[in-house]
Amino acid sequence: MKKIGVVVLVTTLASSLFAHDLWVWGTQDKKLNVDMIYGHHFPAPEKIADERVSLFEPVKVIGEKETLSLKQVGEEAYHYEGDKLSKGAYLLNAYYKATPWIKTANGEWAMGKTRKDAKDVELCLIATMQGKALISVDGGDGKIISKTLDRGLEITPMFDSLKDIKEGKLLKFKLTLNGKAVKQAEVFGSYGGYASNDMASAAFAKTDLNGEFEFRPLKKGLWYLKSVVKNPTNDKDCETYQDKTTLIFEVK
Repeated sequence: MKKIGVVVLVTTLASSLFAHDLWVWGTQDKKLNVDMIYGHHFPAPEKIADERVSLFEPVKVIGEKETLSLKQVGEEAYHYEGDKLSKGAYLLNAYYKATPWIKTANGEWAMGKTRKDAKDVELCLIATMQGKALISVDGGDGKIISKTLDRGLEITPMFDSLKDIKEGKLLKFKLTLNGKAVKQAEVFGSYGGYASNDMASAAFAKTDLNGEFEFRPLKKGLWYLKSVVKNPTNDKDCETYQDKTTLIFEVK
């Protein structure tokens, strides 16, 4: 099988990807409705455990002229709402704050702890997650979709129009960590309904030396791309940074 941009196949993800992912998606009718999707079952939001709610920043909507923080509404912590947006393209952004986690020899995970807090620690990592989404309001478009946030790990389009996102069209993206290109990193892509959870993926790519990669969506619908990158902290109490990111967009 030749590899051109993205190879479409069933992929069992690496063990570091088995944990929760963070996506964000929203639509507008009389108001803007946005959900953080923290879990394994894209695109369905799942209840966020009470002890983890504080790990998330308020969801933001980023437009050409301003950035707004949305208000959490309702019984479920994942749901946010905002005033009706004017015609245009927007970025939605969800962020999981840097949080230490340890895994002990018995296979249990503990949040907010490092090697100083327990014995028999097999692994300590400082985790962050970021979800982005590209949305159009009232058919609007705009170059905001190609804006990098320069914070954490993120996937950003190398095109500046939502009209470019079409079934069968080859698209180019860039993976960055705090604004710097991430080379030779694995990227996975899938869509809602492809599998029963996110442990299988419909597409795979790898970034080049400039952090760039290609992706060709072969069907219409809601797609996501995701990646995870690990780096050493040079701290004996918690040795690994783990940054995860997702990007959602609709293929027409």
